[in-house]
Amino acid sequence: MKMKKIAIAMGVATLIAGSAAQAEFSANVAITSDYMFRGVSQNDNDMAIQGGFDYSHESGIYVGVWGSNVDDAVFNGSSMELDTYIGWSGDLGPVSLDVGALRYNYPGQATGPSADTNEYHVGVSRDFGVASASFTVNHSPDFFNLGSERYYDLGLEVPAGMATIAAHYGKTRISEKTGITKQDYADWSLGVSTEYEGFGFDLTYSDTDDKGMCKGSGLCGRHLALTLSRSF
Repeated sequence: MKMKKIAIAMGVATLIAGSAAQAEFSANVAITSDYMFRGVSQNDNDMAIQGGFDYSHESGIYVGVWGSNVDDAVFNGSSMELDTYIGWSGDLGPVSLDVGALRYNYPGQATGPSADTNEYHVGVSRDFGVASASFTVNHSPDFFNLGSERYYDLGLEVPAGMATIAAHYGKTRISEKTGITKQDYADWSLGVSTEYEGFGFDLTYSDTDDKGMCKGSGLCGRHLALTLSRSF
């Protein structure tokens, strides 16, 4: 899970304060053998501890914060990712819509250009009973200081008894800044998840093509990640 969006507007803060009885607060924690994001290991193929807090209102508005340890060599000296987000989700006829804004924050950066990044998304999904499908377009005006980015995310989830099988295909496209080589690449994954006694278990295989930012990188390519999580 990695839904991350930018800081909360004052109007939303007022709504939260005045409508607590109509709101839902939740928290989540997880430990994973490898924190993968769009096919790229964020902590140099090592374990990560993660967690966050979420608020959702009956109107469909949601806000939250989520964090994980990351590899400081990748993120300019920062060993932490701390993300904030805001959005709205709800049903529109036969489909569900999700729109939002997110910010990736990396506190304590000591070297190089800032890795802090804003990104916005629009997603649609539909549950067909035997399976649910989703498609999301993400856009960043300046993705990790590389240039304007769009990420296309296609997902499919299939219930299988007590488990869920999830498949994903994504494509990163970047209009690179002058002097930066082409960064475009594709990633895909296949995983199975289940719950038992309040705990979530997820095993996911992910891979990328050997192109763009993933060309020759040990952070990309074939990975198998096991994640244990708990929501409160």
